[in-house]
Amino acid sequence: MTKRPNEKNERLKHSFLEYRKFARQLSEKTLDREIAALERFDVWNGRKDFARFHIRQAMGFRTYLEQSKTKTGRPLGKSTMRSVLATLREFILWLSQQDGFRSRIKAADADYFNLSRRDEAEARAAPPRPAPSINQAKRALALMPSTTPQQLRDKAIFALLCLTGVRVTALVSLKIKHVDLQEQSVTQNPREVATKFGKVIYTFFAKGFEEAETALAEWITHCDEVALYGPDDPLFPATAIAAKSNSGFEADGFTRGHWKSTEPVRKIVRIAFETAGVPNYGPHAFRHMLARHIAKNCTSVAELVATSQNLGHTDVLTTLRSYGQISREDQRKLVTGKTDV
Repeated sequence: MTKRPNEKNERLKHSFLEYRKFARQLSEKTLDREIAALERFDVWNGRKDFARFHIRQAMGFRTYLEQSKTKTGRPLGKSTMRSVLATLREFILWLSQQDGFRSRIKAADADYFNLSRRDEAEARAAPPRPAPSINQAKRALALMPSTTPQQLRDKAIFALLCLTGVRVTALVSLKIKHVDLQEQSVTQNPREVATKFGKVIYTFFAKGFEEAETALAEWITHCDEVALYGPDDPLFPATAIAAKSNSGFEADGFTRGHWKSTEPVRKIVRIAFETAGVPNYGPHAFRHMLARHIAKNCTSVAELVATSQNLGHTDVLTTLRSYGQISREDQRKLVTGKTDV
C-alpha cells in the first residue's frame, strides 16, 4: 500500500516546480513530466524525508528504472529513463542550495542520477523517423478532391504542410493574414500563433510544389470571395457540426473559430496518404521530408541554414541530427561514390 504524501516533501516539490517554471521558464507540458518524475522517485523511496537523501537512493532508483516495464510489458526506454533521472538530478542540485540542506546534501550528489555512458549514448541516439518522399506527398495531394468547400480546405492544409512543414499546433492557429501568397511566406507571430518556445518564425514556400501553391491559393480565394472571411479569421476554420432530425450529427459548413485540437488535421493527412496507397505519416513527417530533401540536394551551406531557419530551428545541427537523416543506401552512395552494389 502506497504511503500518504510527506508534507515536507510536497512543499519542497512545489517550491522546486515554481523555480523551474518562473526561473527556468519551463512549459506546463515539461512541468507535468517533472511532477511525474518526482512523484515516481518519492513513491519508490517510501516517501522518506528528502532531508535524509543519500546517494545510495539515487543508485537504487536507477537500478529500479532499469528493471521497470511499460504498460505493454516492454523495458522502459533509455530516453524515458534519461528524462526521469535528469529531473531528479536538477532537483537534488537545487536542494543542495536551499537553507537547511547545504550541510546535508552536496551538489555532487546529483551526479549519481546519471545513466551509464552506453545508456546515455543510446538515449541520445535519434531513432529512425519515417517520412514520405517528395513524390509520395505530391501524389497524395494530386488525388485529394477539391469540389466542396471542406475538400478545398483539407487540400489546402495538406498543401501548406508540403510547402512549409509548419508544426501542426501552429497550423491550426494561423490566421489568413499570416499567409502572403505573393511573397510565398507564412509569418508565425507568437502573439497569435502557437509557435514552439514562443519564437517568431518566418517561413517561405519550398520550391517545386506548384500544385500545392495552387491548392492553397484556391482556398484563400474561396475564403475571401465566397465565405467573405477577413484577415483576422482562421486560415483553416473548424468544421461546424449540425444536428439532423433523422441522421444524428453531420458536418455543416464552418465555424468562424480555430480547431481546439490537432486531431482533425492528423485525420486529414492520414486519409490523404491512405487514398494514395502511401504508408500513414503524421503532419510532423513533412518537416522530416523537407529537411531530408534539402540535406540530400542542397548546393551550399547557406541553403541548408535557410531551410533550418524555415523550420524554426535555432541551431542548424538540430536540422541535421533530428531531421536530416540520410538512408543507409544514400549514405553508401555519397561515401563510396558508387551507385551499384
